[in-house]
Amino acid sequence: MKKNIIWSEGGEIAYGREKDFVNYDEFVKTIQEQYQEEFCLVENVRRQACISTLEGLSAESLIPLSSTDIVIENYWLADVSEIGIAGKEKE
Repeated sequence: MKKNIIWSEGGEIAYGREKDFVNYDEFVKTIQEQYQEEFCLVENVRRQACISTLEGLSAESLIPLSSTDIVIENYWLADVSEIGIAGKEKE
């Protein structure tokens, strides 16, 4: 089964649903395999509860959670930066 990494808009943060990965090491390895550039540095790996919604929420509103499509799950998060070959920054 392919592990799904979700990238932030700028590609500097990687997210992975905790239950999709056996452990921290598997998450980091999957980031490195799916990174689109040459090599990347993965730092500040942490677990956090995150919410997702397809419908979105209105600003400054109060809505019962049960009336939304919000999903709350634990995710792995990591800061990702591009590095060049042999650890040298790309110019």
